[in-house]
Amino acid sequence: MSDQEGRAGEPSAEELLREMARRLAETPVRDILLQTIGTFGDLAGVRLGFGPEREKHRDLSQARLAIEALRSLIGVVEAELGAAQARPFREPLAQLQLLYAQEAEAEARRAEAAEQAESAAAEESGSDLWTPGGEGAGGGGSGLWTPGGE
Repeated sequence: MSDQEGRAGEPSAEELLREMARRLAETPVRDILLQTIGTFGDLAGVRLGFGPEREKHRDLSQARLAIEALRSLIGVVEAELGAAQARPFREPLAQLQLLYAQEAEAEARRAEAAEQAESAAAEESGSDLWTPGGEGAGGGGSGLWTPGGE
């Protein structure tokens, strides 16, 4: 029994491709453009950590890319379809840009705090690394070996 006979009533891959091509040919580009803007807005929100799984999909670089794509597409809508068509997308874009700025700043503060904590921990550990003017490995003096010296 062949695959075709086993899937009676299901369209073949070729039929599915023809149907997809037909639908694309019949759908106005305007509709796809506006739908894509909505998709990028949703994607940016999820990548900023505001989706249902919050931190699991948070990725600020991906959020920035989605926001920039959204901004560019809104410009295309404004230029090609008019300001009235772009207007409903301007406020959500501004909100996403503000959220991105806040999240990027918070991430930078967390990274700085972690770096300071790491630096403080390294200082407290009392490294045996010799530093000029300080006590280091070997007990005292300059830490340099000199002939006849101890």
